Amino acid sequence: MKLLYLNIYVILSLLIFSQSITHSQKPKFLSVKEETFSKEYINLVNYIKNYGGYINPKLTINEKSITNRFILTKEDIQKDETILFIPEKILISKLHVNVNRKCVEAYGFEQEDDHDYECLVYFMTLDKYNSSSMFKPYYDFLPKIDKNDFIISLTKEEIEQYKETGIPEGINSFNHFFYKALDPVKERLKHFAEKNKIKYEQILEDFLNNFILVGTRNFGRPGFFADFSTMVPYLDLINHSDKNNTHWFYDEHKEGYYLIAVRDIKKNEELTDSYGKYFNSYLFKTYGFVIPGNSINDRLYVRINDEITRLDLDHPDDTVFHIFDKINYDKIEFEEARKNVLNILFEKKKYLENLKPERFALKVIFKEYLEILSVYIDKIKLISLPYIKNYLKLKI
Repeated sequence: MKLLYLNIYVILSLLIFSQSITHSQKPKFLSVKEETFSKEYINLVNYIKNYGGYINPKLTINEKSITNRFILTKEDIQKDETILFIPEKILISKLHVNVNRKCVEAYGFEQEDDHDYECLVYFMTLDKYNSSSMFKPYYDFLPKIDKNDFIISLTKEEIEQYKETGIPEGINSFNHFFYKALDPVKERLKHFAEKNKIKYEQILEDFLNNFILVGTRNFGRPGFFADFSTMVPYLDLINHSDKNNTHWFYDEHKEGYYLIAVRDIKKNEELTDSYGKYFNSYLFKTYGFVIPGNSINDRLYVRINDEITRLDLDHPDDTVFHIFDKINYDKIEFEEARKNVLNILFEKKKYLENLKPERFALKVIFKEYLEILSVYIDKIKLISLPYIKNYLKLKI
C-alpha cells in the first residue's frame, strides 16, 4: 500500500513539475503579440516561407477586423532593405498551369491574351471549394468584402439623388465588366453548384466577392504583350498612400515579387504603396476608399454652353477662359453670358449643399466638389471682358 501511495505521489509530482516547466518555457517561444495573431495569418506566413518566400522579421500585422488589416513595423527598417519576397510558385495568374487551363476552358482565352481579369475571378471562385488547393492558406486569409464600402452598394434612391454628381456612372462601368466576366460562365457555375451541392446564390456571391478582390488587390506581372493580373499573397495587404514608403517589383531572375523600402521607416509605421496619383471620386469607384485632404485634386463635370466641362483646381484659370471662349458674343452680351454661367454654378452648388450623404466617402467627395465650385464662382465674378480679350485675343 505504501508503495502504491509512493508511486501516486511520484506521478503527481512529475505532472506538477512538468506543467511548471511548460508554463515557464512558453514565453520563450510565443510572445503575447504572436498569440494575438489569427490562425489564418500564422498559416499564411508558414505557407509563404515553406515555398521559399521571405517576410522581414521586423514586420507585424494589425488585424483590427477581417476587412481592416495592414502591415506595421515593430523595428526600424532602413532604406533599400528587403521587406518581402513572394515566390512565383504561390502567385495566382494565368501563367500558373491550373489557372490557365480553367481560363481557356471557360473563356477560350490563350495564355498570351491580356484579358485575364475574368479568368482569375472564375478560377478563385471554384478553387476555393477545393480542400486540397495549394492556394488554400491564401484563400482562408482573404477578407470577406464589405460591399457597403463600394459604389455598387448605392441604393436606387441614392443613385437618383446623386445622379447629377457623376458618382453613379461608376456603377454602369462596374456592371459592364462584372457581367462581361459572369455571363460566359453562368452555366458552368450552376453545374458546379449542383455537383458540389452548393447553393447557386452562394456561388454568385463568391463570384462577386472575388471580382472585387481581384479588382482591388491584383498586381501587374510583365507578359509578352501586356501585363498579367496577378494575386500576390501578403503583398496585397499593403495599403495606398501618395507618400508611400515602399516599392514593389517583379524580378524575372528570382521569379517573384519583391517589396523594398524606399526610405527609412520608423518603428510602428504602416507600410504603404502608391496605387497611383488618383483623386477621391476615382479611388471610391475603384477601391472603395477616399483620402481626406488628398493632394490630388478631384474634378467635377458640369454642362456649360451645351458641352460637358471639367472643373478642377489644377488649372482653374485656363478652364474659365475656355468656358468664355466658347461663347458666341454675336448672340449674347458678355455680362449676360457671365450671369448664365454663374447661375449654372450656383444651382450646382445649391444642389450639392442639399445632399446629406451618410457615407463618409461621399461626404469627403462632395465637400471637394463644393470647394471647386466656390473657387470658380469667385473667379468668374471677378473676370472682365477686356481681361478675356487679352488672354484669348478674341476678335469681337
